[in-house]
Amino acid sequence: MKYRHTQIGWTTLIALCIGLALMLFVFGSMTRLSIPPMGFVALIAFFAALIAVFSSLTTEVDDDEFRAKFGVFGWPGKSAELTDIAGVVPTRLSPTSGWGIRITTRGWLFNVSGRGAVIVGLVSGKQFLIGTDEPEKLADAINQALGRAPIFTFIRGAGIMPE
Repeated sequence: MKYRHTQIGWTTLIALCIGLALMLFVFGSMTRLSIPPMGFVALIAFFAALIAVFSSLTTEVDDDEFRAKFGVFGWPGKSAELTDIAGVVPTRLSPTSGWGIRITTRGWLFNVSGRGAVIVGLVSGKQFLIGTDEPEKLADAINQALGRAPIFTFIRGAGIMPE
C-alpha cells in the first residue's frame, strides 16, 4: 500500500447524531405516536445506516488502483485504475458543494466533510472529485504512483492552463 488515509466526517457524523437524538426525543416524548411503531424503527434504522455509511471516507493508493470508500462497509465508493488516471490536482471546494455524493460543475464529488479535495482527471476526459483533509498528500501519492509524469491538461476547473 503506497497511501492510505481515513478522514472522519465529524460534521456529518455530529449532524446525523443530533438528528437521531432529536427524533428519539420528539417521538419518545409523545404520548401517542403519530406513526406506527415499525415506521419509527425504520426511521431509526435509516439514520443508523446514514451514520454507518457517511461517517468516514478512506482513500487508498496501491500499485494498480486508487480507491475511495465510504464508512464502515466501504460502500459506496469510487475507484480508478492508475493506467486510466491522467493526473490529480488538489483543489478547494465551494461552500455550496456540500457533502455526500453529488454532481458538481467539475464532476462527481465524494466527500464526508470539509472543503479540501482532489480532482482526479482521467485519460478519457472525464473527472471526479474526492474530498479529503490531506489534498496535497493524496494528489502527490496518486501522481507518484502513476509511474509517469501526470498530464494536467485533461483536468477541467483546476486552474491549470494547457501549455
